[in-house]
Amino acid sequence: MEILIVEDDPIFSKLLEEALSLWGHRAKSVCTGGLALEKMKKNPFDVILLDIFLPDGQGNRLIGYFKNISPKVHIITMTGHNSRELEKEVRREGISYYMIKPFNIDHLKDLIDHMNLKNMLEREA
Repeated sequence: MEILIVEDDPIFSKLLEEALSLWGHRAKSVCTGGLALEKMKKNPFDVILLDIFLPDGQGNRLIGYFKNISPKVHIITMTGHNSRELEKEVRREGISYYMIKPFNIDHLKDLIDHMNLKNMLEREA
C-alpha cells in the first residue's frame, strides 16, 4: 500500500517509515499539513498516518480535504495530547482509527494489515 506519514517529529517519522517499509509498504513522510495536501493531490495514498498537532495547524482539519481527493482513503490520526473532546471531534470526521502516542508498533502493524486486506477485498468485488 501507499502510505503518507504526516508527522512533525523527524525521528518518529523515520521510525514509522522504516517499519512500514519492512512490512512491505511504500511510505512517504511530510512534516506539515500543507505539504501533505500537495502530496495527496499528486498521488492519492491508501492510508494516511496523520498527527493532529502540526506546525501549520491541526491535522484533523485536513481530513475533509483528504476525503474529497480520495474518498476511500484510510486515515489514522495520532496524538500525544489526548482529550475526550478532541477524540470526539476527530472521530466525527470519519477517520478509520484514533491512536494515542506513544503506541505499540505491533498494534499499528495489525491496523495496517487489516486495512490492506480490506483494500484487496474491495478491489476484488
